[in-house]
Amino acid sequence: MKNRNLRSSFSHAFNGIIQAFKTERNVKLHTLFGLLVIFFGVYFKISIIEWLIVVLTIGFVIVAELLNTAIEYTVDMVCGKTYNELAKYSKDIAAGATLIAAIVAIIIGAIIFIPKLLSL
Repeated sequence: MKNRNLRSSFSHAFNGIIQAFKTERNVKLHTLFGLLVIFFGVYFKISIIEWLIVVLTIGFVIVAELLNTAIEYTVDMVCGKTYNELAKYSKDIAAGATLIAAIVAIIIGAIIFIPKLLSL
């Protein structure tokens, strides 16, 4: 194992984010929706507490998607094209975690933004 410094650790982390963004449709979608929510937050001048919740929620969804992607890559690397029931469970559970994160994000967005939309 080679010796890594802080700079190379950050470099590897950013490379992973870039790789996921380049290759994974859902990472792009979650990022797009996150940017859309930020736009609405600016437009509606949400409070500092609402910003904290929005930023944490966006981060939560993107982290879930990145972990899901990492799990999928790892399972595919180990199993290749060979079907394995445990591999399927692993991938399905990781996808389920991302789905739950996205559903929670939608609920939080609704709680924050629906009252603002209704008061237009």
